[in-house]
Amino acid sequence: MSDFDVIVIGAGMGGMVAANYLASLGMKTLVVEHSHHTGGNMSGFYRKGYYFDGGDQSFESLGIVFPILVELDLYDRIGWTKCRYRMQSPDFDFFIDSFDQVEEALQTAFPEEKGIKPLFREVRRVSQFIDANCTPWEFPLIHHFSLKHLLKLLPYLPKLQRWLKFSYREKVCSLIRNPNLRNWFTHIGYYRMPFIFFAGFWHLWMKDYWYPQGGMQHFHDLLAQRFIQAGGVLRLNTRITRIESDSGKVTALKTSEGERITAKRFIYGGDYKRLVWELTDPTLWESGFREKIKEARLTEAILNVYLGVRRSPTELGDTLKAPHVFYFPNYQVIFPDQLSPRDVHRSMWVALNHFGLDNPNAAPPGQTTVVLQTYSSYFWENCWLNGSSAYPRSTLYRQFKNEIGMHLVETAEHILPGLKQSIEYFEVGTPLSLERFTLNTEGSTGGWCYDTELSPVFRLPGLNLIHTPLSNLLTCGHYSVWPGGVISACLSGKIVANLTAGRKPFAPLKCNG
Repeated sequence: MSDFDVIVIGAGMGGMVAANYLASLGMKTLVVEHSHHTGGNMSGFYRKGYYFDGGDQSFESLGIVFPILVELDLYDRIGWTKCRYRMQSPDFDFFIDSFDQVEEALQTAFPEEKGIKPLFREVRRVSQFIDANCTPWEFPLIHHFSLKHLLKLLPYLPKLQRWLKFSYREKVCSLIRNPNLRNWFTHIGYYRMPFIFFAGFWHLWMKDYWYPQGGMQHFHDLLAQRFIQAGGVLRLNTRITRIESDSGKVTALKTSEGERITAKRFIYGGDYKRLVWELTDPTLWESGFREKIKEARLTEAILNVYLGVRRSPTELGDTLKAPHVFYFPNYQVIFPDQLSPRDVHRSMWVALNHFGLDNPNAAPPGQTTVVLQTYSSYFWENCWLNGSSAYPRSTLYRQFKNEIGMHLVETAEHILPGLKQSIEYFEVGTPLSLERFTLNTEGSTGGWCYDTELSPVFRLPGLNLIHTPLSNLLTCGHYSVWPGGVISACLSGKIVANLTAGRKPFAPLKCNG
């Protein structure tokens, strides 16, 4: 006799969406999560009277997230702030409100550059493609699949083949003659990100990035509350150390405390490298596939600096003028690695994220919080002078990460003069921190690398790793599909819940099929 109908491993976006669907369908569902709260890379935390969003600072819907939240009766329980983006460098300062505005600002900054308009002409084509197929609240092809909606994509197929290549991005960005600006356009975003995502981000920055008022953790707390109200069981501080199997099926989960938990079916919503290399019997996987997963490049890790400052939310908001501000001290676009110099973070872009007006209780009266972010590397400086996240955090590690965090503060002072002197609370999250709290290998932030040539998931037509060699184990989350991120994690949760329940992949919650 099994303990549960379904056990979901991991309480990130994918796992909690799957769990909510399954509980709502009447299946006895357990979620096990190693951390003390849900959310994964989207979670937030409190420190000494301050609240911070730990990883993701906002997210897109793309006609996927919002409809799923509507199905789960959660969308209207949260206020949503449409995020505004601002970009600044020594040469330009503009808001990403429209393509005309962006082009005009860049052309003013680089009056001799003839390639800006041709580049954005192609970017606009991607934006038009997105507009033609979805809005933040609707994606007919996914939620109401039909041949009619599928046929709408046929004229775009030749373009999609080009857009899905990084080499095409290099080609289009080569229209920019200024070498520094060309390098910036070619490389901003994730490493070797294909053109469709480079262009798509401009579209999404303008139209489709959202912040749940009250914070990311508030959003995930509501998701967890709904799951429990639907009859689900949530166990936090429970780490799974082994997925036991026999005859091609999972038989039980083993926890770090030695407990065995059984179910009829299982969903894994965690790190895929851990699934293949740590949790399951290695003979289940083809040796070539195991090695491919082991060596596969992941999306970049982030260095986070969490600040409580002596400025009111209104004062800081009036200075930043947008919840998300990207400051570029140069146009290098560095992706740090183990060989990068000690001062590498001094030369990098910094994102300043501030939602003080949307989180009035995130700081003591008269104060507010801001999160600084940039790319980093898990392996840099021999794993941050600490070896790895598996080792106890040494005094040297803590001193070192604080030193590097101050490099970001110094860069951010180009936007917020006097920031350093106004700091009341200071905390730094390294890639080691992210791995420890999320169990994402190397602290990766968006699943597999976005480069179609480097991603182990990029294989048509499925673009997923949902199915496993174990017949009663499916996977969800941003490692299960390509490209990774909040959108795909959310969608994968719905898909695997439906498959687990014997339904069609995109079936709506209140439908029997």
